[in-house]
Amino acid sequence: MGMALRGTRPRIAAGFDRLFSRPTVPYPPKRAPLERPLLIVGLFLALSIALMFWADLPLGLWMQDFPDELRPFARWITDLGEGVEILVTSGVVLILCILVPSTRLRRRVVVGANSIAAAAAFIFLSVAGGGLTASLVKNMIGRARPSLLDTHGYLHFEPFTFDSDFAAFPSGHSATAGAMAMSLALVFPGLRSLFIPLGVLITLSRQLVGAHWPSDTMMGWAVGVAFTLWMGHVFARRRMMFVYDREGHLRRKEGRRVMQALWKAATGGVGVAKIT
Repeated sequence: MGMALRGTRPRIAAGFDRLFSRPTVPYPPKRAPLERPLLIVGLFLALSIALMFWADLPLGLWMQDFPDELRPFARWITDLGEGVEILVTSGVVLILCILVPSTRLRRRVVVGANSIAAAAAFIFLSVAGGGLTASLVKNMIGRARPSLLDTHGYLHFEPFTFDSDFAAFPSGHSATAGAMAMSLALVFPGLRSLFIPLGVLITLSRQLVGAHWPSDTMMGWAVGVAFTLWMGHVFARRRMMFVYDREGHLRRKEGRRVMQALWKAATGGVGVAKIT
């Protein structure tokens, strides 16, 4: 065990060095507009401000009439936005991949383990970073939650109070949901149609349980998605996990070949699963 741990230290150090090194790949000449983090933040900020002044109050009041019978389901959905499950899972997978004894296994298995470790690190950093960013920003802004409507109104702000009652904009759960949905969609593009709607559902649930105004959740989603895309560019520009296609979109790197190699190694070459 001691030898295995000693062997992992150089790999951990190499991973950190690569992540924090200077980029070796420039941004593509034609970058996909909806994969530009600053553009997403700016666009959603404008939409959120418009929603805040013209639609938050009527939509918020309408959400309060959500059927009581469905509120337990909404609370169950909203709990997924805490991101605990995805953080624990990606963290455990990352640790297990790091502990793979690279000197004792075939090269294709080590390459596969490194690819899975990069994916786990990307998901973990995206979800944790998106949630922490939203948490910091919302405490700095200090918007009152819907529960304080009768006493403070829907446009009351107390910046830098660091009180949960004044931490509505942007929604931290929505940021985590956006980061989870986008990071999983980038790593598993074949399941994008599942992850994105689930993330949107978590975002909407924050309004249904009365924790946020619509503009809070919209901006929270944008923070999580933008942070994840920024992290994707960080990885792609260091030749980790992602590459740019001809249209400037982020694309997963060598995903199918790595997963098929792992399957072949695990089954002794009996059948290769078609994993995308």
